[in-house]
Amino acid sequence: MQDSSSFRLIVRRGPQPNQVYELTQGTIAIGRDITNDIVINDPEVSRHHCRLTRGGGGYTVEDLGSTNGTFVNGQRLTGARPLSHGDTLGMGETVTLAYEAAAAAQPAAPYQAPTMAGPQPGGEYAPQPQPYEYGAQPQQPGAYPGTPPPQQYGAQPQQPMGYDYDYQDEAYETGGPGRWVVLGCGCFLVLCIVSSVIGGIIIDAKCWWDDIPVISDTFDLGVKPDATCR
Repeated sequence: MQDSSSFRLIVRRGPQPNQVYELTQGTIAIGRDITNDIVINDPEVSRHHCRLTRGGGGYTVEDLGSTNGTFVNGQRLTGARPLSHGDTLGMGETVTLAYEAAAAAQPAAPYQAPTMAGPQPGGEYAPQPQPYEYGAQPQQPGAYPGTPPPQQYGAQPQQPMGYDYDYQDEAYETGGPGRWVVLGCGCFLVLCIVSSVIGGIIIDAKCWWDDIPVISDTFDLGVKPDATCR
């Protein structure tokens, strides 16, 4: 079977970060020398550092006797090692490459709308869904189109959207202007009665009844000139 996967190396740390190297050859040499298939110009990289060899499931890496060593996921190589998707390939202490393997995407099968429902295991045909119209309300089973849903027992009728404002409660709580007028009149009447009582007590104690012109001319209170209250 022909392998349809694609492989590549991405520089994560090194002289050219985010540089992508597509791996398409069967054998790929990596090093600092310009004769390599992938040239990485870094002091930690040897002239001929490592080699990638493609197999049935991907690439295998082996060190070529480099000075600073070749590492896979932080472990130094002592022989050939297959690479897996997501492995990190390190050369020395300053160069790190990420190995990625991606399978070629298969074209998706075109969607076919069903034209007629096939027979179900019970021998009956499944009902076809009706096209949905924008703004249409779902119908209850057995209800005719346009029939409002049944009212549930104990459910409260829906009120129009808006603020639920009770004017009667406000009038009861605040009382309105009339309540304050009545309250003011009552207080004034009580004040007048109390003042009259206190004034009568003071006038009677001082015997000032004859000194009041209207009362002395109208009523004979019987206050004698030689009364002790004088």
